[in-house]
Amino acid sequence: MLKKMLALSAVAMTVLAASLAHADDNAPAMRELIKAAQAERQVEVLLSGQVPAQLRPLMQQFEKRYGIRVNAQVGGGDQNGQRILAERRVGRYTLDIWLGGANTALVQLLPNKALAPVPDLLVDPEVTDLSKWYKGQHFYVDPDKRYVFAFGAQPAQTISFNTDMVKADDITSFHDLLDPKWKGKMVSWSPDSEGAGPNAIGMYLNPKIGEQWFVRWAREMQVTIVNDVRQGAEWVALGRFPLGIFGIATQAGKLRKEGFPIQSYIPHPMAEGSMLTNSATNVMVMDHAPHPKAAQLFTNWVLTREAQQEILKLSGVSDTLRNDVDDSVVPPQYRRDPKIDYYVVFADPKYQVDQAKIIARLREIMVEAGYK
Repeated sequence: MLKKMLALSAVAMTVLAASLAHADDNAPAMRELIKAAQAERQVEVLLSGQVPAQLRPLMQQFEKRYGIRVNAQVGGGDQNGQRILAERRVGRYTLDIWLGGANTALVQLLPNKALAPVPDLLVDPEVTDLSKWYKGQHFYVDPDKRYVFAFGAQPAQTISFNTDMVKADDITSFHDLLDPKWKGKMVSWSPDSEGAGPNAIGMYLNPKIGEQWFVRWAREMQVTIVNDVRQGAEWVALGRFPLGIFGIATQAGKLRKEGFPIQSYIPHPMAEGSMLTNSATNVMVMDHAPHPKAAQLFTNWVLTREAQQEILKLSGVSDTLRNDVDDSVVPPQYRRDPKIDYYVVFADPKYQVDQAKIIARLREIMVEAGYK
């Protein structure tokens, strides 16, 4: 028994030494954090969304580096949000970290004060150095810019097209889509739907596009609206419609891989500018986390160059907002172009505060144009 205990102690010391070797020698706060986090021995993480669901190997990398067990679960946002709030009402706190989309956080967790402010937890010099981040800043999805840290983003993909019927150079402006030649030739998810909303809201807020574009598009262009985006993408791939708008891109990309003549994005900037959107690439720390130091260490580590590089390799559908990561592993349609000054739609206070109102107005526009 004594030999076993000594062996385990030796392993623990080896892990501790290895992890401290990675910490900046000039960052005593990091060295202290690592020791405190290892004393807690575990961290509870929820992976919610398309990108986080693929990050289990990342959890293993954290475990190997720090000797802290990651208990990771995968699940939908709304259901887990309700569960967490129900637990908290009876004094139970079971989750440390949430990696995923912002909707549940903004609608359920923040109003119930279930999230901790992230800036107070960041101590790794590699993370706090703003020069390492896009536009020299950290991006948050919540209005207070404290609770939902966005570590990833990708260029908005709004327009898909049949490559046998349309040339990319035919579309250089969103106003090209109002040309009478495209009347009756577009299939789309409704712009007020959840999946289409971020792109549509960004266009609505763009003064070069705005509300009047949506009014004309809905009233004049005889767009076919579908509830099944796979069906919409298939119709474009098979040539029934030359163009697919709003929410078609993901399925269009899958069909292109299967050999169909469809492109999921316009490969050049639009005249009205380009924007970045964010889906499930956010980190949130729970208030009253059961393993607060392990949660803090995990948060710092997941925002490092090392972890962000691994996230790109595992997901392949989003770029990072760090500037020092090799994003060549990301397909071009999801990659930030360093030569483009993007409008970061999810960081716009108008988007954060007014998105529900804008979605409601988009719904009114569609109804007024005769769509159910």
